[in-house]
Amino acid sequence: MSYSIFDETMVAMTWPAIEEAAKHNAVVLLPVGIIEEHGPHLGLAVDTFVPHLLSVLARRELDSRGTETLVAPACYWGISRATATFAGTFSVRPETMRSLIYDILVSLKSWNFRRVFVINWHADYHHVRVIFEALQEARSSADIDARNVILPSDLRRYRLSGAEDYILVQKDPPSERPHGEFVDYHAGSLETGVALAFFPEYADAVLAGKLEPTRLTNDDLKGLGKSDEETRKLIPGGYFGDPAGYDVEFARSFIEASARDIADTIESYLKNR
Repeated sequence: MSYSIFDETMVAMTWPAIEEAAKHNAVVLLPVGIIEEHGPHLGLAVDTFVPHLLSVLARRELDSRGTETLVAPACYWGISRATATFAGTFSVRPETMRSLIYDILVSLKSWNFRRVFVINWHADYHHVRVIFEALQEARSSADIDARNVILPSDLRRYRLSGAEDYILVQKDPPSERPHGEFVDYHAGSLETGVALAFFPEYADAVLAGKLEPTRLTNDDLKGLGKSDEETRKLIPGGYFGDPAGYDVEFARSFIEASARDIADTIESYLKNR
């Protein structure tokens, strides 16, 4: 069967069930990603499948601890300036994405959900900043406690202090395997391993095993998105990392540990409110 981002979400519920959950003060997890090329060996939906997967696993964990939790349908219209030159990358205008996320949050508030936690997987700087902007607007005008669950390492990347009321910093996120001086972010070993572990019908293990590592540093990647020509020269295969270095069991344990940490972080926040 094909992987479905509707499984175990509000889409599978009736409206009375959703209304009843709101009466019980259920929290909502909102997966956010993008439809984006992921090299020649992975399908376009990796960055949408993963936040949905993390949200579903975190929901199960929270429910088992007595915190009623729903998963909203994933928002997969995002921004990617770095890979926009490749066919299959749907990159929308910032105002489009900002309005969409804001409208989703306002809909949830109109049904009396008061707390929403965004689970985002796509790390494009502009994409993430727009999420923050939408959260701030919704918190201000719709009076909803909406926060983006982020990694501690994101504080520096997105120039945050950690005290912002629209973020929730993960307590104890699992560490990725060390990769040395070269980056392994996009369709590299981790994402390839995750795809093969959880949605293998969208991954080509044979092709992944034949792909050469890109051997690019963070400084090298500063040229991504500046022009189609420069982007194609830097990452002609549409990936940066080492797809052939995937480890399915590591990827599986990484995702499961990440989901538990998201649940731990949300649970701790709710208990301290």
